[in-house]
Amino acid sequence: MSTLIKFETKTVENNLLLQETIPAYNFSPSAILKIEKEILGIYVSAHPLSIYRQKIARHSSHKYLPIKSHHIGQLTPGRPVLIGGLLVQTRRQFTKHHEVMAFLLLEDETGFFEAIAFPDIFNKYFSLFVKDALLLIQGNTSNKSGEEKIIIQEISNIHSCLEGNTA
Repeated sequence: MSTLIKFETKTVENNLLLQETIPAYNFSPSAILKIEKEILGIYVSAHPLSIYRQKIARHSSHKYLPIKSHHIGQLTPGRPVLIGGLLVQTRRQFTKHHEVMAFLLLEDETGFFEAIAFPDIFNKYFSLFVKDALLLIQGNTSNKSGEEKIIIQEISNIHSCLEGNTA
């Protein structure tokens, strides 16, 4: 009886080996990153912004310097910058005039940075403040109290903003 089982197993193995191809799936870089984040909780192969880095540089104007987070502390306060970030956390706060503003914690390939949305900017763009959103921020550097931040002038979703540009 064990001989019969071995014979059937060899037949099944031979049938599998006779197949010329084994099905494989190819995923886009953004799909791979999404799967990594869902399964592992972190990005392993790359940061989501790395896909857009060249497009961000091309999207910048002469007024806004494209930077990464580790450059913020090296710039003079008030310098207009263009920076991309993955939204990690949004902390809302009321001003003394009872208006809502927000402190955004974002990350890029080189680290974390904070951006401030004062009430007028918050009211205009609050729908973009969704966890894990890829955002493109135009703003000015600030160094009040020794903490480097970006004061937001304009903010957009990277996908919609850079979709028309090709890499």
